[in-house]
Amino acid sequence: MTAVAQTPDPPLSTFFAPLDVPLVSVDVYVADRQGRPVPGLGIDDFHLFEDGRPVEISHFYAAPGVAETTVTPEAEEPAAGPAEEPAATPKQDIFLVVFFDDTNLSRSRRRSAVDHLERFFQTPMPTGFKVMIIAYDGRIQVLQPFTSDVAEAAKSLEDANHRASLSLSVEQEGLINEMQRTRAMADASPAQAESILQNSGSALYQQIQSYADQSEHRIRTSCANLQKVFRSLSGLEGRKALLLVSDGVEPRPGERLFRQWAETFGSESMWAIQAAQAFNESLKYDVTDAFVDVSQSANGYRVTLYTLSSLSGINNRAISAEYRLMDEGRLSVIQAMSEDVLKTNLAATTGGRPLENSPALGDQLTEVAAELGNYYSLAYRPDHVGDGKYYRIKVDVDVDHAQVRYREGYYDTPQRDQIDSRTLAAAIHGLAENPMGIEVHTFAATPRNDGTYLVPVLVIVPIGELVLVPTADQHQGLISIHLAVCDDDGALSDLQRLEYPVPVANDQLTTALGKTAGFTVRLGMRSGKQRIAVGVLDEVGRAESVVTLEVDPEGAGG
Repeated sequence: MTAVAQTPDPPLSTFFAPLDVPLVSVDVYVADRQGRPVPGLGIDDFHLFEDGRPVEISHFYAAPGVAETTVTPEAEEPAAGPAEEPAATPKQDIFLVVFFDDTNLSRSRRRSAVDHLERFFQTPMPTGFKVMIIAYDGRIQVLQPFTSDVAEAAKSLEDANHRASLSLSVEQEGLINEMQRTRAMADASPAQAESILQNSGSALYQQIQSYADQSEHRIRTSCANLQKVFRSLSGLEGRKALLLVSDGVEPRPGERLFRQWAETFGSESMWAIQAAQAFNESLKYDVTDAFVDVSQSANGYRVTLYTLSSLSGINNRAISAEYRLMDEGRLSVIQAMSEDVLKTNLAATTGGRPLENSPALGDQLTEVAAELGNYYSLAYRPDHVGDGKYYRIKVDVDVDHAQVRYREGYYDTPQRDQIDSRTLAAAIHGLAENPMGIEVHTFAATPRNDGTYLVPVLVIVPIGELVLVPTADQHQGLISIHLAVCDDDGALSDLQRLEYPVPVANDQLTTALGKTAGFTVRLGMRSGKQRIAVGVLDEVGRAESVVTLEVDPEGAGG
């Protein structure tokens, strides 16, 4: 830590201020039997529950498309003591992220989705509509930052369409075909059947294990990166939705292959025991928990999730809050057997729905845009704050035969996780707020043998903005620094978090409160223009700031 002289500010109090409990907001879409939004509802038409307990709706808002007035209960019946400020009218901006998961997406399905999206972008958009295009090939790449220029977004769709892609279903079909070919060869050559089955059966089983292991890792990594995108959206005010373009996944990747192997080779005595154990082998690769985490993460950051689906026998408008993740946030075994049901639950529990990748997709997208602009917003103050637990939400509406969609839970996110999210949002979207007045500077980068650069980043924090706790011989503070980098191609780094103590001797306290503390962090970066986002959290006083800095490591400094 180094001290940097600065114009003294009046010393700040080291006493803690009362911790304000933030509002929990729930956006609710209410439709009739035909899927049309139900207008004219008021606060008394809604009943809100957290973990099964009724909670008081402290704020209520109806979007212009479904109501004529906005009501805030406190404004009608002021409570004793200082009146609470009415909630600001929610921003009407609508943010849609189109996320192409190229790690599991066939070219034909992507082409179909792109064609429908391009036609959708040619239709009139709701007021405040903005779209972002992301491609994921193992790393997040922003092909188009949020824009209201849908013609520009359509160009990015073409960029997405020409990227490499991989489909897990194609890999599966290749292994199934190989098993069937091996069985046919053995049946055609009875004298050599045992040798063929023994050699090929063992090799194919190992290939299936390898496929299942790699697929599980790929799926879990994709889920983790989806959650990173959700977190980056947390700083945006308005309605947020993500359309996941993917081939879908098995809840247990490889299960179909293990079953096929057992059917193909299980009749042979040499494989009887292994065939009987094949199903249990598939249980090792269950990824249901990863999709539960995706659903809960989307809910925690108020992102409505829509998925492309091959469903044809379900009326998508009817997929409502009755499709729920089961017991303790886990899908039942029966539900998990179907990837379509998995995707239905994934969308429905966040207030969204699956969409069919069919000629009607453009019309469905138009409906989605209308849904996002015709909603009711309920808010309440929980009796807990930042405990890191997941709480379930239930909304009842006094409307017969209504279809109701809403996020079905949220994480009571600790502040440290919130600053992580704001740092990611700053890296991707350039959003930053700096109430603490921190400064960030870079210095000359050092080239490394692998072609990257080591860039020193100096973070300067005003000591007077920190809460310092007195001890016997010093006052002690603690900050955490959070960093993320987004390059000019939209690729996002992993987030880094570092903690630093801020000790100040008691006899230097008055002087130190008018100075700053500097902390140097070294980042490994590629060449090219990049945005560094730096978040600083006072771990004691809970104040926070986020700033961004544009830098090219080849010319870093100053």
